[in-house]
Amino acid sequence: MESIAFPPGFCQITGAIVRCAGLVFFIPFAAAFLFSQSMPATLALITGTLVIEYGAAPLGIGLGLHPAFVLLVLTSVAPGITLFLFDLFDTLGRHSERVARFLARSEEKSKRSVLLSKYGISGRVPCVLTLGFYVCPPLSRVLAWRRDLSLLLIMGGFTAISSVLILATYGLFGVIFH
Repeated sequence: MESIAFPPGFCQITGAIVRCAGLVFFIPFAAAFLFSQSMPATLALITGTLVIEYGAAPLGIGLGLHPAFVLLVLTSVAPGITLFLFDLFDTLGRHSERVARFLARSEEKSKRSVLLSKYGISGRVPCVLTLGFYVCPPLSRVLAWRRDLSLLLIMGGFTAISSVLILATYGLFGVIFH
């Protein structure tokens, strides 16, 4: 019996997809079940988060979901996608000579830049606010920034802007600053 030869990186990508699916779908649906939230509204919020990222916060509120649940879903979907993208680029960097050379050249150039070396990783927070969580992992990987710190800063910025949008949707800023 012959064994099936999988392409290089297949197992790593499969693991990344499973982890992504767990964070993007399993946790939100399990939480919806536990906290008696609408499953169709949860699916709409997940889909909205995948498309418009933190802009889905008002959508979740508009669908009648509890604000804490909306924040939970948003902050579950975002790391799912972010970690998947980190894993994808890591796998491509290990199994593709062309990508490995590109990453090595990019890392060398970023190390020569005083501005990027000193302040670059701190740019994850404004980057996630302006460009979103789809852009940050590739940028972090290309510039060879620490994955753990990048993820922390990406999620910090994402959680902050999501919280602000939830509060703004409820009009709490008008009450607080009136």
